[in-house]
Amino acid sequence: MKATNEVMSTDKPAALTFDTLSAAKELEETGVEDRQAEAIVATISKAMSETVATKADLELQSAATRADIEALRAATRADIKALRAATKSDIEALRAATKSDIEALRAATKSDVGLLRSDMECFKTEIKADMTALRSDTKADIQVLRADLKLLAQSVDNRFEKMDFRFKALEQSIVIKLGALMVTMTFLLLAIGPFYIRWVMSLMGAE
Repeated sequence: MKATNEVMSTDKPAALTFDTLSAAKELEETGVEDRQAEAIVATISKAMSETVATKADLELQSAATRADIEALRAATRADIKALRAATKSDIEALRAATKSDIEALRAATKSDVGLLRSDMECFKTEIKADMTALRSDTKADIQVLRADLKLLAQSVDNRFEKMDFRFKALEQSIVIKLGALMVTMTFLLLAIGPFYIRWVMSLMGAE
């Protein structure tokens, strides 16, 4: 067995050295034979030399990591650029679609306004026609009412004329009757007057 410590690699730091002599002694003290102890120490030393990373390995790994990072950055930049381009394209497409929708909405609104105006004009025309017909009907009704009132007034006038004629005839009849009565009374007074006077005087003489 080697009597000195064996350094695994000149590229490795001192912390990675393995004391094979001390390890072999410890194994012998536990009852392990000399050859077996050497075999065990050799196996451990080999395993450590294969598994522990050297400075060159770390530098290679660091370089690979930097390369991966740069590649990731480049890919990320490319993705961001592509995302920006896609986003810009989507925004432009959205703007174009929105503009198209707004134009379509304006056209539809203009058409609806035109139809509404047309409907309003038709409604105004119908209202005007109805008002004209109503005025004509009202005028005709007023004329009929005036004619009826005129006929009624004429009928009333005729009735008043007839009543006036009757009153005049009645008045004449009464005057005639009163005249006849007065004449009759006058004749009676003239006829019985002397007899009445004599009768009254005879009554006074008898008293």
